[in-house]
Amino acid sequence: MFKLNIITQLLCFFILAVIVNQLNLNTLMVILLIFLAIILLTKTHQFLRAIKRFKWFFLVMLVIFAFNTPGEHLAKWPFSISPTYEGIIAGFTQTLRIAVMLAGLSLILSVNTRQQLISGFYFIFSPLKCLGLEVERFAARLWLTLHYVELQRDKNASQDFFNRLKDMSNLKSNQETDDVSITFKIPQFGLFDYIVITLLVIFLLTFKDIL
Repeated sequence: MFKLNIITQLLCFFILAVIVNQLNLNTLMVILLIFLAIILLTKTHQFLRAIKRFKWFFLVMLVIFAFNTPGEHLAKWPFSISPTYEGIIAGFTQTLRIAVMLAGLSLILSVNTRQQLISGFYFIFSPLKCLGLEVERFAARLWLTLHYVELQRDKNASQDFFNRLKDMSNLKSNQETDDVSITFKIPQFGLFDYIVITLLVIFLLTFKDIL
């Protein structure tokens, strides 16, 4: 089975984040369907949880685009303020763009450990050291953030709101007392990684012509 290392996966995700605003509705639907097929095969649950948390955000965004985008108003709308066809299409397009990014992110999170993610970010941003960026500190803070997010998620869901606030207030003191050792393992590149990276470079060079 072909498997990409974390650096290649993150590069694909970053490129997707750059070009997603240039993709039309049909292309976004195709990409999302591909992601959904992979998610069903890998039985990834992060995407469904993310969609559930973003449901009200999606609804509000659809309403804003539908009622604030100029264009042809929806026929036979019973109220004086009506949405436009262009606004509905724009709202669905923006919703699909966010859904595609969430699907890609959920796939990366599901097939990689926290240590692999941190190592991937570390080696991708290592060239920025010449600009004065403290990559090690950034990676350490990212590791701690993911670590304590997992701790909070693993706690009893029935814990009341005030106890959660109390736990969050004690987070700083816990960070000071915990002795955390973080190591960075260089991801190994295989033939499939080199093929994908080569295709990404070719795609970027011809991206404008493709569109």
